[in-house]
Amino acid sequence: MSFRMRLASLPADVAALEVLQFMAHCHDRRGRVTRSFDPVRGPVLGAEVEYGALFAYLFRRFGYPNAGWDFNRLARYSLATPRDDLFLIVEPTIAGLTSQVFSFMGPASVHSAAEAYRRARVTAQSEGGNAFWVRDQELRRWDARDPLTPYAQAAARALDDLLKPVWLDEEGAIDIFGGVPRTSRSVRPANLGSPQVRGAASRHSGAS
Repeated sequence: MSFRMRLASLPADVAALEVLQFMAHCHDRRGRVTRSFDPVRGPVLGAEVEYGALFAYLFRRFGYPNAGWDFNRLARYSLATPRDDLFLIVEPTIAGLTSQVFSFMGPASVHSAAEAYRRARVTAQSEGGNAFWVRDQELRRWDARDPLTPYAQAAARALDDLLKPVWLDEEGAIDIFGGVPRTSRSVRPANLGSPQVRGAASRHSGAS
C-alpha cells in the first residue's frame, strides 16, 4: 500500500490517545533494564537533529504548523502515518534530541496491551537466569503477537517518508538534515500561496 505523508489533525477525543514508545530494553536476570535502544527512530534519525534545518524542511514541505505549541517548542506539526490511528508529532527544539522532537500518538488501549505483553515477557524470561531483550533491537524481528509491532512498523515507514527531500530550486533540495541534491525521490514544496493556507496563517497569527 502506497503512503505519502501529509498534515493530519488529531481526533476530537485526543484523551483516547497516548504516546507510544517503541523501545527495545535489555533486562538482567532480575528483570531490571540495563540497556535501551530505539529501533524506530535510531536507525533513521540518529540521536540529534538540528532545529533550523528541520523547521526549514517542515515549512517547505508542509507549510505552516498545524498544531498549537507551548513556549518550550519552536513549532508543532501533526502528521499522518500509514495507520489512521497513529500520528507523528514533530516539535523542533534547540536541544534537538530526536527522542524529544519526534513522538507517536496512538490508541491508549494499544499502549496498555503492549505494556501487558512486555510485563508477561519479563516475568517469563526472568526465570531463565540470563540477560534478555523483551523486544529485539531490529524491528524486523519483533514478535507478530506483540500489540506494538504493527504500530512500530507504521512509525518506521512514516519516518522513512520524512527523509524524502523537498525541492528548493532548479537543482537543489533539502531534507531534515540540510541541503541535498534533488533526486527522483524529491517531492514538491507546499503551495503557500493558496487562499486556504493564507487563511490558516491569518488565523494562527491572530491567535498568538
